[in-house]
Amino acid sequence: MKFEKISNKLVDFFLMPLLVISICGSISLLPTLLQLIPNKAILCFIGLLILAYVGYSLLRVKEKFFRILNKIKKPLLVILICMTLIWQLMLVRALSGKFGWDPRIFIEYIYRISSKISNDKIYFSLYPNNFLLLVIEKFFQSIFSIKTPNGLILKLNFLNIIIIDVSAILLFGAVKKLFSKRVAYYTIFLYWILYMMWPFVVIPYTDNWSILVSALFLFIYSRNQNFKNFSFNFCFGIVTAFALLMKPSTVIFVIAMVIVKIVFNLQRKPKVEIKKIIELFASLGLGFIVLYSPVKIYQQHNNIVDIENVRKMPVTHFIAMGMSGNGGYNSNDVTENINIKSPQKRNKYNVKLIRERLSQMGLGGYLKFLGQKQINDTADGSFGWAAEGNYLYEPFIRNINKIENHIRALFMHIDVNQGYLIADANMSGYKFFPQIIWVVALLFIFLASIGDSVETLQLLKYTIVGGFVFLLLFEGGRSRYLIQFLPYLFTLAGVGLNKLIILKSKVKK
Repeated sequence: MKFEKISNKLVDFFLMPLLVISICGSISLLPTLLQLIPNKAILCFIGLLILAYVGYSLLRVKEKFFRILNKIKKPLLVILICMTLIWQLMLVRALSGKFGWDPRIFIEYIYRISSKISNDKIYFSLYPNNFLLLVIEKFFQSIFSIKTPNGLILKLNFLNIIIIDVSAILLFGAVKKLFSKRVAYYTIFLYWILYMMWPFVVIPYTDNWSILVSALFLFIYSRNQNFKNFSFNFCFGIVTAFALLMKPSTVIFVIAMVIVKIVFNLQRKPKVEIKKIIELFASLGLGFIVLYSPVKIYQQHNNIVDIENVRKMPVTHFIAMGMSGNGGYNSNDVTENINIKSPQKRNKYNVKLIRERLSQMGLGGYLKFLGQKQINDTADGSFGWAAEGNYLYEPFIRNINKIENHIRALFMHIDVNQGYLIADANMSGYKFFPQIIWVVALLFIFLASIGDSVETLQLLKYTIVGGFVFLLLFEGGRSRYLIQFLPYLFTLAGVGLNKLIILKSKVKK
């Protein structure tokens, strides 16, 4: 058997069961969400489905409609892009407000108000991997002379729009090159309807940056699959450094790529040319060092925050935390790690926790725990919108128009205890719609994974398996952590949709 087929069977051995668990988990959420939908929305939804079906039937019968549609395709695309931008701007105006957890800490550090909470004083000593984002936000605040926290939040949310939309352009270009224009349109449609149109633009954090990183990886790879171009290699090295500094788990794509390249080169048995290997590592390494080294040097000699390396949370802490509760954040684990000053003792404490939790669950119990955690990590089609306390609250723009007021009512509600607006996890009952689309997307991903063993598909599958396994082993517990892998998931879903259409056309013939 060929190496590539063995490799494909190996990755499918892990991917297929995990996808089945995700599909079952995502479907299981639908009945509850269905009960929350407003009655008017149900009627509108059914009406749209009927119109779509009638329109599709007419298009199949009358070729004139195809010719007309082809002529107005570009103007329609321009209108859609403009409407999307307007919608995103309205999202920012309607929803920009305060937020909790890590994004809040960045704002507090920049404006020197972190003394409110004692643990925040050592935040970047505990999590130095977030330093680059702090530098970017501080630079952004300085260059535009933004005087207030609210002003900075608003401007960072406008920056989010650019990050999300540029990622869409890069992803489209990458998928078009790797597969086809049609697959690219399917991929971007899923990205548009499940991410661009939802209010992730109002949370300035690493999630949106990680999507940009993933899109850049795919784009550069699509233009330089054999890594023969020095400039593209150099850029790939820079993006790898940026990924490692911004969100280390995004380099799973690079690991997957190395595995796939080894497998397929073993099959082809290419001639080893030392000169080309040296050039490859030199170009990649140079690009990596150009960004990574200055940031790391500045991290130790900066004027924004003091970082004590000995306080850094060890990898074992995130593994131990990922084995507790629902597999997510555990405040007791965090507090204990903060209180233990010695890195060696802290690591021993976490290793002890891991052993205790494994012993308590047993092998069967741990596998059952991982199955539930896979559902927690991947089933939610809203990708964890408002799943965390104080996710987003108190929008600060008062003068908004009627549409923006409706947007605010859709994604936020009055908290009875606090007495102010806070992000609504159920999206006023409309969460059913992204959920059902996500179920369909997962089914397309499953379909795309069946049978084919070509290099690019294996790269996507290895990356997705790597992402799933990473979230199972480390802190996870909610689908917000899945955002960093969405470009790969949507691409595979686009491939699956295209595969279904091709199969359907073959059956008709």
